[in-house]
This record gives sequence, structure tokens and C-alpha cells, in this order.
Amino acid sequence: MPKGLFGIPAYTGPLDRRIRLLVKANPKKGKAALRFAKYRDGMTIEEYLSACEAVGPPKHAIFDITWDTDPKRKFIELYD
Repeated sequence: MPKGLFGIPAYTGPLDRRIRLLVKANPKKGKAALRFAKYRDGMTIEEYLSACEAVGPPKHAIFDITWDTDPKRKFIELYD
């Protein structure tokens, strides 16, 4: 998988997968924290990307999915 932003690959899976939050507190800072605050249990990835447009260009949001599902962090999980 090609590396993208800061060496993180962009999420390339289906956009209709749903998001489940696994942490109670927002673990991020800065603009990443603003994007993280857009997560809602049960929302689709497509809905998340649309919600992030209010924060700024959603190009970083697609990398957030990969970062936040990484086993080292496990901030969110994806399900069908």
C-alpha cells in the first residue's frame, strides 16, 4: 500500500463501512482533534468525510481512518 501523509497510507476501503468509537476522550490535538470530534457511532466513512469538510479540506480525514484504526492506537473500529 503506498504511503501518503506522514507515511500513513490513505484508507482505500468501502465508504459505506460504519465507525464505532472505542475511546471516550478525544486523544488528538489541533485540527486532528476537530476532525476526531466529528466521529459518531454508527456513521459511515462517507458521512465522516462530509462532516470534516466543515473543519477544512477533508484530505487529511481519509488518513485519520487508517491512523485511528491502527492496532497501536485503536481509537475507532470499522464494521459493515
